Amino acid sequence: MKKIPIRSVYGETFCHESESIEKVKKAFELFFPKKVIKQETQPGMYGTKIKILKAKLEKRKARELFERILDSLTDLEKKQILNEINLRLSDEGKLYLRFDKQDAFNEKISLAEESGDTIQIVFSLEAYPATKVNFVKTAKELFTKGL
Repeated sequence: MKKIPIRSVYGETFCHESESIEKVKKAFELFFPKKVIKQETQPGMYGTKIKILKAKLEKRKARELFERILDSLTDLEKKQILNEINLRLSDEGKLYLRFDKQDAFNEKISLAEESGDTIQIVFSLEAYPATKVNFVKTAKELFTKGL
């Protein structure tokens, strides 16, 4: 099989004071191994504290995560990404996806319907030359191969 053209992946999610950090970590670990997850705390609105979980994977590990996500998405979700590809892809080849944190608690990978309670994942794609047109072409190839 041809190498998947992904350089790295970055993920982030928030844990509000009303949530269990252990449950949020469990959901985030559906995407990233525990050993690469970093946690920081930031002040939130109204004097609350928000915990932020972040992680990054490079090369082979990033490609493995992409394959796992692709295998988990429904055909309808893949088509949704394809239809929104220009909105989800930056000029620099960053592919932005949001996943439902509540579903991830239950070990299910699914696209988020809204931007609220999510796990944000950003894949850095490879394309040569590195132009938006080539990044779009690469992304379309990645998501149509699973359909």
